[in-house]
Amino acid sequence: MQKGFMYGLKQSIPIGIGYAPVALTFGILAIQNGLTVMESGLMSILVFAGASQFIAIQLIGQGATAWIIGLTTLIVNLRHIVMSFSMLRFFSKIGLGKLATIAHGITDESFVLSSNILQGVLTPEERSRVALGINSGAYFSWVLFSFVGAYIGNRLVINFSGFDFALLALFIVLTVSTVKKDNLPVYILAGLLAIILKLLLPGKWYLLISVIAAAAVGSLMIKKNTKDIVEEEKSYES
Repeated sequence: MQKGFMYGLKQSIPIGIGYAPVALTFGILAIQNGLTVMESGLMSILVFAGASQFIAIQLIGQGATAWIIGLTTLIVNLRHIVMSFSMLRFFSKIGLGKLATIAHGITDESFVLSSNILQGVLTPEERSRVALGINSGAYFSWVLFSFVGAYIGNRLVINFSGFDFALLALFIVLTVSTVKKDNLPVYILAGLLAIILKLLLPGKWYLLISVIAAAAVGSLMIKKNTKDIVEEEKSYES
C-alpha cells in the first residue's frame, strides 16, 4: 500500500498538538514585545523556527539591530543544515523545488518523526509526499496558533510561565521513540558532548559540534556494520 501526503499529515497530529500551546505563547509574547498581530503571524509563516522566533522577539523588544537579530538566529539554526543533509538520503532523484519545500518545513520535531517514519516508506517519491504531509501539519499548526495567540495577546494582558517546556517535552518524547540498541551509543555520545561543550563554548555552537561529531560516529558505525554484513554474505556464498 502506497503512503502519501495524507498519511504524513495524520502522523503530524502529535506535533501539531504539541505546537499549539507554544505557538500561542509565541503570539502573546510577540504582541508584548511590540509586534502587531499581522507581524506576529507573518514571522511564523516566513521564518517557522520556534526557538529563533522566541529569541528574535526578545531581541526586538530590547531594541536590537537587524544584524544582531539575524546573526543570533542564524547561529541558533545552524543545526538545521546538518538535519537537512541527513534527510537527503531519503530523497534521491527528487527535484530541487520539492527538496527546498521539504527543507523549509524541517524542525527538530518533524526531523525526528520523519527520520523514523520514512525508513518504512519504499520509494523516494512516496517519502517526499509523506515528508511534505508531516511538515505541512506541523507548519499550519504553528502558523494558526501563532495568529490565535497574537489575537489573544492584543486584547488581554496575560502573565504565564511553563508553556515553553511543551516544545522540549514533545521533542524528548519523539526522540525516545527512535532510540534503539544499535543507535543508543550515538545518542549517548551526542548528549555527553553537548554537556561538555556547553561548559566550554559560548552561544549555541556546542549543539552544532556535538550533532556533527555524533553523526560522523554514527555514519562510521553504519558503514562498518554494512561492511561486516557484506563480508559475511560473501563468506556464506563461498
